[in-house]
Amino acid sequence: MQQEIETLVDQFESRKMSRRQLVASLAALAAGAGHASAQTPAAPTMAAQGKTINHVSLAVTDVEKAADFYAKVLNLKVVSRPGNGGINLGLSDGFLGLYKLANPGTVNHFCIGVDNFNPDAMAEKLNAMGIRANVDRNPANRTSGGDQLYFNGFDNCRVQLGANGYQG
Repeated sequence: MQQEIETLVDQFESRKMSRRQLVASLAALAAGAGHASAQTPAAPTMAAQGKTINHVSLAVTDVEKAADFYAKVLNLKVVSRPGNGGINLGLSDGFLGLYKLANPGTVNHFCIGVDNFNPDAMAEKLNAMGIRANVDRNPANRTSGGDQLYFNGFDNCRVQLGANGYQG
């Protein structure tokens, strides 16, 4: 058990686990100590370590006019144009996505940038946590290659995970 505790503390100290996750994992470990033979593998405590707000995608009525507006107001430049008709405006190592979608004036989703992005492995971890995740493999939805991972977060907010620095 000492090695398991050391591993948990190492994960916490390297910011791969939150303090809340550490406490819950230690409590679960202690509760199961008397029943080692009956233990089943625990569900993952996290899918990935979030690092950055990679992008926010807005629903707009007119993609070109919205891009012109944000270019003028914030001096943003086009970094990519996905095949789905959107425009992505650069923000350092992230972007603002503009797409003609239902509910203009709302955020369609936000993307958290993670290190070592592996959509299939992360989707598997999310699903093991009881969070339904799906991997979008449609190349029309991106310009920089790679699959996209989505899931519904708290209050049904649409969340995407992507590689740090991904720009559309």
